[in-house]
Amino acid sequence: MSNDTPAGLEEPQNPAPDAAEPPVAPAPEPAAAPESPAAAPEPPAAVPAAPPAYAPPAGYPTAPTTPYGAPPAAPVYGAAPGAPGYGVAPGAPGYPPAGYGVPPAPPKAPDTRPKTLAIIALILAIVGVVMAFIPFVNWIAGLVLLAAFIIALIALISKKQGGTGMSITALILSVVGGIISVVMIALSFLWIGGAVLNDAIQDEIAQETIAPEDDEPADDVTTARDIVITDGSFGRYEFDPETWWYVVMFENPNQDYIFDFASIDVEAIGADGTILDTSNEYRVILSGEAALVGDFYEVGTGEIVDLNVIGPTAADAILSPFAETGEFTLGDLAATSDDLSTTVTGTVSGDFEEDQELVQITVVARDTSGQIIGGAWTYVDRLPSDGTKVQFEATFWDPLPEGTVFEAFASL
Repeated sequence: MSNDTPAGLEEPQNPAPDAAEPPVAPAPEPAAAPESPAAAPEPPAAVPAAPPAYAPPAGYPTAPTTPYGAPPAAPVYGAAPGAPGYGVAPGAPGYPPAGYGVPPAPPKAPDTRPKTLAIIALILAIVGVVMAFIPFVNWIAGLVLLAAFIIALIALISKKQGGTGMSITALILSVVGGIISVVMIALSFLWIGGAVLNDAIQDEIAQETIAPEDDEPADDVTTARDIVITDGSFGRYEFDPETWWYVVMFENPNQDYIFDFASIDVEAIGADGTILDTSNEYRVILSGEAALVGDFYEVGTGEIVDLNVIGPTAADAILSPFAETGEFTLGDLAATSDDLSTTVTGTVSGDFEEDQELVQITVVARDTSGQIIGGAWTYVDRLPSDGTKVQFEATFWDPLPEGTVFEAFASL
């Protein structure tokens, strides 16, 4: 082997010692025992500072500081190589790790804020939900639920109001109740609409049995006029002074309109304007004159001074051309009297498309001056459509004087 040094490398002038042992610090001397209890203890002797570690020359690695045989320190997770451990400053003394136990949080102070608005909102919401299920009442349930919603919202937002749970419950109930209310109202309208539609269909069917089809709407009443009351009278029966009879004469001035199953109320008026009794009748009023007779049974000892008649109006008229509707013909009137009553006979015929049943015949009696002095009525079971005459007989339960004139009218 040659002792020549390769070019470019120089042999170090002062080689490092093979094994430099660090100096050992001298052990501190034990403290001397106190001579007596009264003697003050002497302070411990100061530990001499360790001599500075030997610094190797530049270019040579330093000796490891980990004792021989000890495992190497685990690297800190996430730390850069050579960087100190997270959260511990280099050279800082270590601290014992914190325990797993966490001290419990202090108990929450009770909410002492008033809950008035929350309670009111909850009550209104419950009431609104109940109202939402009641037909027709649910139309105003929405207002109650709206009030509950607004009050609950105010209670929930306000820092001065408590009852958060009740406010939230009121909000939910008001929304649910509003939905229920809308559904129930929709069902109510459907039910009402169905009833109205059914009535309209029934009216249309009834009109078709009397009036033929026409290009004009059946309920066109733009040219129809009201019923006109032409005459009337009333009086007591001789055989029963507490029972009164009445006769009302009226006219349908509309040649091409009829009043189908029209309601007519006749009120008995006392001297002070009191309604002493009321009689109600339903008639099919054809074009022309007609008469209505009836009795008052509830007048008692009162005195009738006038009649008030409430009948159909032009809005109730139904289009039915006169030439296609048909009419009655009455005649052959004759009267016979005895001590108790007067009986009038006559005949009636019609020219309708179909046979008519239960045709009512009204007979009116007038004295020689034309004043109505009584009325009677009867029925004809069947009236043929081919014009065949049918005889009728009506009885006045008080005998009428000689010279009495009789008129007869027919209606359906």
